[in-house]
Amino acid sequence: MKVLRDKKAIAFFLLPAFIVYTILVMIPIAVSLYYSLIEWNGLGAKKFVGISNFTKLFGDSVFLRAFGNNLVYIVIVMTLQLGFGFIIAVLLTYLKKGRGFIQTVYYIPSVITVIAIAQLFTCFYSYEPLGLFNIFRQLFGLEPLAFLSEYKMALPAVASVEGWQYIGIYMIIFYSALSSVSPDILEAARIDGATELQLLFKVRIPAIANVIMLACILSLVGALRGFAAPMNMTKGGPNHRSEILATYMYKKAFTSRDYGYGSAIAVVIVVLSIIGVLLISRYMDKEDA
Repeated sequence: MKVLRDKKAIAFFLLPAFIVYTILVMIPIAVSLYYSLIEWNGLGAKKFVGISNFTKLFGDSVFLRAFGNNLVYIVIVMTLQLGFGFIIAVLLTYLKKGRGFIQTVYYIPSVITVIAIAQLFTCFYSYEPLGLFNIFRQLFGLEPLAFLSEYKMALPAVASVEGWQYIGIYMIIFYSALSSVSPDILEAARIDGATELQLLFKVRIPAIANVIMLACILSLVGALRGFAAPMNMTKGGPNHRSEILATYMYKKAFTSRDYGYGSAIAVVIVVLSIIGVLLISRYMDKEDA
C-alpha cells in the first residue's frame, strides 16, 4: 500500500493514460483552435485572420439558429435519457423476476450503430409510404404527419432518436447506483415510517448524487456532440430547422471547404461542453454542501 502514497509511482501509472488522452483529445483541440484563427480552403495558402472567424459567428443567422436548436436538442435528449433511464432503473429495483431480460431489451439499441437506428426511425417517420408512427396515428383517427419535413416537428423528431437510443445506458448506470444503496439504511427508514417516495427523494437520490452528476455530464456532452442522427435523417433541414452546431460545422468545413470557420464552430462546441460540465459540477457541489 506504500505505492499508493508514493506520488512518483502514481505519476508513473497515470503517464500512459495521460499520453493517450493528450494525443486523442488535447492535440486535436489545439489543432482546431489553430485552424479557427486562419482562413483556409484546404488547398491554397493559409491566411491568419485572428478572431475574425469568431466575430462572424455572431452575425451568422444559420449559426444562431443552430445554437438555439442545439439547446432544444440538449433538453430533449437529456430528458429522455436521464428521465426515462432513471424511472426504469427505479422500477427495476422493485422487480423480482425478468430483470435481466428487461435490462437487455433496453440496452440493445445502445450497441447498434447510430446510422442503423437513424435509418430505422426514418422509415418509422415516413409520410409516403406511411411509416409505423403514421399508421398508429391513422388507427386513432389522426392525420398523417411529415415528421421530418414539418418545421415544428423535424427537430424534436431527430432529437428523440438519440434520446431514445441511449436510455439503456443510463438505466444501467442508475440501476447499478441504486442497487449499491445499503439495504440496512432503507429498512431503517421504512421502520421509521418513510414512504417509498420519501425513500426515493430523501435517501436514494442523495446517496447517488455523484452518479447523477456523472450521468448529466455524459448526457450533456453527448447531446452537444450529436451529429450522425440529424445528418443522416434531415441534413439540418428543412430550412435549417433541425440544424445543430455539429452538422453546421461539418457543412462549413467539408462542404463549403471553409476550414477556419468550421474549426471556430468546433471550438465553440468544446467551450460549451466545458461550461456545461462546470455548471453541473458546481450545482451538484452546492447540493452536497
